[in-house]
Amino acid sequence: MTATAENILIAGTHDFVSPYVYRAAREAFPEETRIWMLGTGPLAGIPADLSSGRVELPAKMEYVIYTDATDASQLDHTKLMPIADNLIASLQQAPPRAFVYISTAGVYGKTAGDGLAESTPTTPATDFDRAKLAVEQRLTEWCRDNGVALAILRPAPVVGTGMGGELRTMVNRIYRATYRHVTGDESRISVVHATDLASAAVRLLGAEGIFNVTDGIDPTRHALAEALCSRLDRKRIYSLSAKRMKLIARIGDWLPITVYNTRRLKQQTSTLTYDASRLRQALPDWHPSSVTDYLVSHVYDSSSL
Repeated sequence: MTATAENILIAGTHDFVSPYVYRAAREAFPEETRIWMLGTGPLAGIPADLSSGRVELPAKMEYVIYTDATDASQLDHTKLMPIADNLIASLQQAPPRAFVYISTAGVYGKTAGDGLAESTPTTPATDFDRAKLAVEQRLTEWCRDNGVALAILRPAPVVGTGMGGELRTMVNRIYRATYRHVTGDESRISVVHATDLASAAVRLLGAEGIFNVTDGIDPTRHALAEALCSRLDRKRIYSLSAKRMKLIARIGDWLPITVYNTRRLKQQTSTLTYDASRLRQALPDWHPSSVTDYLVSHVYDSSSL
C-alpha cells in the first residue's frame, strides 16, 4: 500500500462495514489525508444516492474502497449494478490509483465445502450473489481499461454491529431461545470480524487480485453459536439429538410452525469454509482476531463499533 494520499473515497455508507473501513483508513493514513464518505445517511460527507446518478466529487480521489453491501439484507440486489455504474461514472474524469471492492464469498454459490479457494468456480445461487459477481466483472473491466489496480475481497460471513444475513438469523434465534445445537455436530464455518475485514481492505490498496477473507480459525458452528450466546448474555443453548432434529425438520417442511425445516437443518450442520492463504501471503503482518474469542472477551465501550 502506498503510504501517502491526499484523498481517499469510501463509497457505500449504507453498508454496516463502512464505519469500520473509515476507522481503519484513519488509523493507516496521515492526519492530513482527507477521507471522504460517499453515500446516504449520517456518515456521508458527500451525501448522494448513487442509484440516482453520477456524483460531482470535490477532489481527485487517489484511492477508493467500495463496500456496497455484504449481504442481501443490506441493499436490494437490483440497485447493485446501477450504483456501481454511477460510481464509475463519477470517477471517470480522474480515475484513482487503486480500487478495493468488498464483494462476498457468496459468489461461489456453495452451501457446503471445506477450504474453498479463489480458484473455485463462481456459480452464485441467489439474485444478490449474482449481482455481486456482475459488479466484480464490471469493476474488473473498468479498472483494466483505466490503469487502476483492483483488489476484490470475498469475505466469509461478517460479524459486527449491524450485521445481517445468516449470522443475524442465528443471533435472532439465539435471542428468542429457538436455536438448538445438534448433538455430535462438528460442522465448521468461516467467519471474519468487520474490524479485520476493514483492515485488510485498507492494507490491500494498491494490490491486485481476488482474496478470500476469514479469521483463519473456522470455528465449529457450535462454538460460534455459544460465543454469540455469550455476547447476548443468554444462559444456554439447548441440544437435541440428530434424529430428533431431523424429525422436527420434516414436520417443518409440511407445517411451517417451527423454525426448522430440512433446508435450514442441512445448512446448520454443513461445513462451509474458505481458504484465505492468498490474503495472508499478500499481508504477512495482518493478524485477524478469532471471531469467537472477540465475541467472548471484547469489552465494549463508547468507542466500539
